[in-house]
Amino acid sequence: MTFKWAYGWMGNYKWRLVLSIVLNILGVVAMTAEPFIFSAIVDDVLMPQQFDKLLPMLCSAIGVGCIFIACRYFQAILGEQAAQAAVYNVRSALFKNLMKQSGGFYATNRSGDLINKCSSDVEMMNHFICWVTPKWVEMVLMLVAALIVFFRINWQYTLILFAVTPFSAIVGAKLAKSVRPAFADAREQLSRLNTVVQENISGNRVVKAFVREDYEIEKFQKENQEYKRLNIQANMIWLKYGPIIDSIASVMTVMNLIVGGVMVVLDQITLGDLTLFLSLAWALNEPMILVGQLVNDTQRFLASAEKVMGLYYTKTDIEQPIKDSTPETAKGEIEFKDVSLSYGSLKVLDHVDLHINPGETIGIMGPTGSGKTSLVSLIPRFIDVSSGEVMLDGVNVKNYNLQKLRSRVGMTMQDVFLFSDTVESNIVYGVPDLPMEKVVEAAKVADADGFISQMPDGYDTIVGERGTGLSGGQKQRISLARAIAKGAPVLILDDTTSAVDMETETAIQKALGELETQATTLIIAQRVSSVMHADRIIILDDGKIVEQGSHNELMALKGYYYNTCILQHGVMEEEVSA
Repeated sequence: MTFKWAYGWMGNYKWRLVLSIVLNILGVVAMTAEPFIFSAIVDDVLMPQQFDKLLPMLCSAIGVGCIFIACRYFQAILGEQAAQAAVYNVRSALFKNLMKQSGGFYATNRSGDLINKCSSDVEMMNHFICWVTPKWVEMVLMLVAALIVFFRINWQYTLILFAVTPFSAIVGAKLAKSVRPAFADAREQLSRLNTVVQENISGNRVVKAFVREDYEIEKFQKENQEYKRLNIQANMIWLKYGPIIDSIASVMTVMNLIVGGVMVVLDQITLGDLTLFLSLAWALNEPMILVGQLVNDTQRFLASAEKVMGLYYTKTDIEQPIKDSTPETAKGEIEFKDVSLSYGSLKVLDHVDLHINPGETIGIMGPTGSGKTSLVSLIPRFIDVSSGEVMLDGVNVKNYNLQKLRSRVGMTMQDVFLFSDTVESNIVYGVPDLPMEKVVEAAKVADADGFISQMPDGYDTIVGERGTGLSGGQKQRISLARAIAKGAPVLILDDTTSAVDMETETAIQKALGELETQATTLIIAQRVSSVMHADRIIILDDGKIVEQGSHNELMALKGYYYNTCILQHGVMEEEVSA
């Protein structure tokens, strides 16, 4: 199954592998033919001293050698092309599958493990297809060809030589059984090592801020040491059986020389036959020497292929609907009907009912862990409800085509992510063909045009990885511009202005309110100033809506919102109410 799966990825290039194997067969035939020529030179030229036949035979030997070299050369090229096609197709398929996965998938899978599966594990397929597969074919063919030749010359001689062959087969089988789990453990440890490296590269500023370099180095060394140990352990299995296989091959060589010499003396074979036997001895020895390495590499491939196949066959828990019921027009009406959400035994949302009119601005506040981000994440189906329904323009979001659904939602995240590209490319990420004037317009609404214009290359300035070189507020504003530029009928702002000053926040709120097409806007915030001008404000606590209304209505309730406002503004009750 694993082999069939791997070979299937070559597509039309599989014929190149077939042709590569055909050339490999021709090469083996050429290798086998050359000893026959040397045997004939001994029996028909040197022994009877008929040297007039020597030149044609030498030319024949050279010709056969050239055929062998040509076959090997083109076989290697074709095999590499077939292998690279398979690797390309597998990597593309894995990446497409990764793009389909939900947030839950990435929360439960280590990034280093995923990177390892898409890189070094896939690369093992290349090695297996272009080198290991032809070597297995070559080894078997050489063994069969040598057997046929030896039995035709003298079957007794052949049986004596092969008296040690069963021992080689037994050792090879034991090696295969022992080495596979060892390599699987080593590949798993490599994933852990990659995860440590990836996390430290991404979180290097945190490491430096908390002066934890020594701790991280020690953690890396621990994982690195374990990877070293497992690799040594796997290779020690080979070292345990390898010398036995080599010894069996050496015994066969000695037996070949001794038995052959005795048979020549007894006149049972000619000197030319002995030359042929000795010339073809490599055809018996090399398979025995190679079998250990080939078993080793095959088990490495199987260990890697199982990890790659596991990722490829991973199904997303957010599926496309069987029937696409996406409405033609998008208004931005949102409704949560008795929505509950749980992660295992942890209840995040508890029977939430909320109706949001098109163009309405809703502020969402509440204690940390109250379910604010989870609530809005249900709209674009980053996660799915455990029970209840989320409706967009009167249709359950589960009946939307995922791409069409998400194209109708503009969103900024708590964890701002910018790509290592130009500022303009980051803003137009959702609408690549957006005219430049619209890009600038979106940046102005997000109060980002001012600092962008002052950059050395303006909108063409390259942003470092994850926004390196920009302040937290600048990254938030570019992220907001990206969401605005999308022009979606639903706009979700998750803690978007937490890193900007009050003056900038006020400017952004004013610009958002003056947009020609008012999107249905959901604003998640911890600051009262971010939501106080919203049409409605809802307060979530323990997954439930505990307060709902305008700023003045919630102040009159004197609940969570009121207390938060007092704490943040530090004013008397009468002043806040006014």
